[in-house]
Amino acid sequence: MRIWASAPDAGGHCPVTVREGRDWLTKFADGHPLMELPSEPRRTYPNEPAITAEGLWFKYEKELPDVVKGLSLTVRRGEFLALLGGNGTGKTTSLKLLSGLQKPYRGEVRLAGSVGVLPQNPQALFVKKTVREDLFEILKGRNFSGKAQEERVAWAVRLCRLEGLLDRHPYDLSGGEQQRAALAKVLLLGPEILLMDEPTKGLDAEFKQVFAEILQSLLRQGVTLLMVSHDIEFCARYAHRCALFFDGSIVTEAPPRAFFSGNSFYTTSANRMARGLLPEAVTAEDVIQACGGNLPPAPELPDSGEPLPEPEEASADYKPKPLPWWRKLGAVLTGTVSFLLFLSFMNVTDLTQLITADGMTELANHQMILYALFILSLFLFATCITRRSHRKDYALQVPKAKRKLAKRTVVAAVLVLLMIPLTLYIGVFYLDNKKYYFISLLVLLECMLPFFLIFEGRKPQARELVIIAVLCAIGIAGRAALFMLPQFKPVMAVTIIAGVAFGGETGFLVGAMTMLASNVLFGQGPLTPWQMFSMGIIGFLAGILFRKGLLRRNRGALCVFGALAAILIYGGIMNPASALTWVGELNEKVLLTYYISGLPFDCIQAAATWLFLWFGAEPMLEKLDRVKVKYGVVER
Repeated sequence: MRIWASAPDAGGHCPVTVREGRDWLTKFADGHPLMELPSEPRRTYPNEPAITAEGLWFKYEKELPDVVKGLSLTVRRGEFLALLGGNGTGKTTSLKLLSGLQKPYRGEVRLAGSVGVLPQNPQALFVKKTVREDLFEILKGRNFSGKAQEERVAWAVRLCRLEGLLDRHPYDLSGGEQQRAALAKVLLLGPEILLMDEPTKGLDAEFKQVFAEILQSLLRQGVTLLMVSHDIEFCARYAHRCALFFDGSIVTEAPPRAFFSGNSFYTTSANRMARGLLPEAVTAEDVIQACGGNLPPAPELPDSGEPLPEPEEASADYKPKPLPWWRKLGAVLTGTVSFLLFLSFMNVTDLTQLITADGMTELANHQMILYALFILSLFLFATCITRRSHRKDYALQVPKAKRKLAKRTVVAAVLVLLMIPLTLYIGVFYLDNKKYYFISLLVLLECMLPFFLIFEGRKPQARELVIIAVLCAIGIAGRAALFMLPQFKPVMAVTIIAGVAFGGETGFLVGAMTMLASNVLFGQGPLTPWQMFSMGIIGFLAGILFRKGLLRRNRGALCVFGALAAILIYGGIMNPASALTWVGELNEKVLLTYYISGLPFDCIQAAATWLFLWFGAEPMLEKLDRVKVKYGVVER
């Protein structure tokens, strides 16, 4: 189509296949003598090679066959070498050997200059929450002033046309946009040797020409380019030398015209179309010149221009106005008070000094007053430093069309509301409340069953189980680190976050498993199954309410839910469970006594859950969202 559009007096209908193009070119040549092709440019390079590989052998495991077999190649400074070949021949592995990401067990690699690598999967380069942050991240620790960094990033942004993508998360970009962002990040390093693995994958035709001009600009600066690609049209047009990779090594290499014109199958569309009339034509530009057409001008690359656009208010890069002096002063004072009180709490490591058989000691009363001051100072500190959240609306609630509960969730609800309470009942009244290890195991198995129903019809992946284990570990570590603060723990906050992020089944499992595992440190006892059930049901309800659209995923809603859950659900279950465990009977007076005596501790847990959700809910949910997107972790 490009040839037909550029040829003078083309006539006829536009050909769209190689056969139609061959027929059109034959008719065109009958009335328009074809011109001779200009000879390929002869290039000279410095004597010193930039890349030298001698006899490289590599295998991924000892028992597996070799992937790279005796690879030897030399690339001169300022040369553009393209490695072509089928899938599984060892091209990407060879690129890893040349870049130093893998080590050959035999052979040697020598590089003369700094190396930049553009991987096949551009997501491997992204480590920040926005494209803007990612671009600046690559310049950290380098000898650039703030202004120089701004100018360099602005140049890369204009070069790769990223102006409208700076405030978006890299994983939210399309494949071509990710490729452009990764290219910009690599170019910011200013490498002397650039290794690229299928860099044109996902690029549209327009930006592919810009990309080619970027490579030409780098070549003029003396940068050495080595590209692995299946894009034979691009390699035939722009590479200085092409090499065919087969069975772990290079089997042939030549300049593009000789490489493709002598091949009947592995060649370009232009060569298949014109080989009968122009045997050495391998690119559309060759045929256009032979037909007397005019080549379109190469796109111009920006040299200088306007600075980077300011980040949007909802972007992670947005820098809000400084806090007023009175809020800074309040944050310093309340933060100092909180820190000093925390240090005083750490001195009380023997909790038997607080509660004896006769009840609370005088030290306990004093500690409760300090406890109230500690929580109050933390609330004031949070108020002083907190700004308005800019979380996007799409993340706050589940769309109405997706609010129907899955069948496995209904099964989980039956287990949570029927089977587990029945198990606890049997443990108390038939096993005399002594087989708590056995009851804990039964509760754990019952809460794991609905979770594994998620994987009905497929095996769970390790990554899906690891993220759950990590959430449990966070809760266990937080409970252990704050052992000196009774009920002031992050476990409930982590459980709620797990339920909202991954669904009610996962929330129940995280809550129950965290209490069971952490009690290895705090001591197992008759209350362990009740703790598992209480914490698990909070995570389960968080997932269900969020799925039904009744719980919004913002700071305020999660904090209110966490505080109410601590008092009404956890306290509502654990207080009578304690009475049943230690008194042995339940009546109005016993329940009232335990609820009244347990209310201060429930309020402490509510305040702790509020604070942990206030500071940690949105950052953790954002990270978990990215984990789900990047690794395909099951959501609900």
